[in-house]
Amino acid sequence: MTNSFSPGWLARFLAAPRRVGAIAPSGPALAGAMIAELPAGDGTILELGPGGGVFTAAMLDRGIAPERIVAIEYDAAMAAALRRRFPAVRVAQGDAFDTQGVLAHAPEGYAAAISGLPLLNYPRADGRALIAGLLAAMPAGAPLIQFSYGFAPPIAPDGNVAVRHAAFILRNLPPARVWVYTRT
Repeated sequence: MTNSFSPGWLARFLAAPRRVGAIAPSGPALAGAMIAELPAGDGTILELGPGGGVFTAAMLDRGIAPERIVAIEYDAAMAAALRRRFPAVRVAQGDAFDTQGVLAHAPEGYAAAISGLPLLNYPRADGRALIAGLLAAMPAGAPLIQFSYGFAPPIAPDGNVAVRHAAFILRNLPPARVWVYTRT
C-alpha cells in the first residue's frame, strides 16, 4: 500500500480541491490507524469518500471480505475506477450526505463506518446531520471512524453522540488525527 499521487487523484484535486480536501492522498499509516478502529465481526462496513481506495485496500489486506464493504464515492469517474480495482466491493456513486440514499445500499445495516470525507470543508450542520443520521441507523456503540487535519474533532459531539481521539499520525501528508464517533 503506497501513498500515490495517481493521475485520477490529481485531476480530482485540481477540479474540486475543497471536496478532495487534502494536498496528498491518505497514506498507509493513516489507513492502518483507521482500520485498527473497526470492530471484529461480520457486519457490513460503510466507507464514505473512498477516493483512490487506500482505506478499501487496507480493509482487504486486513482480511475483511470485499462483500462486506459498501463504498460511496461522489465522483463518477473515481467510482468507476474503484469498481475496476475492487470488483467484489459494493461501490456506489452517490452523495455521502444523502443519509437515506447511503442507508439504502445496505438493507442489512452497517456495523461500522469509515469516512474519508473532508468534513472541515463542509458546513458544520451538514457534518453533524451526517454523523447523527448514520449513528442513529447503526447499533449502539458502532463506530464512525473519521480523520481530519485539525487539532479538534471536525464535528463537535452533541446530544447522544460521543467522540474520542484514537490516533495522531505523523507519517501522513499532512499529519492527521483519527476520531471515533459513537452513539451513547
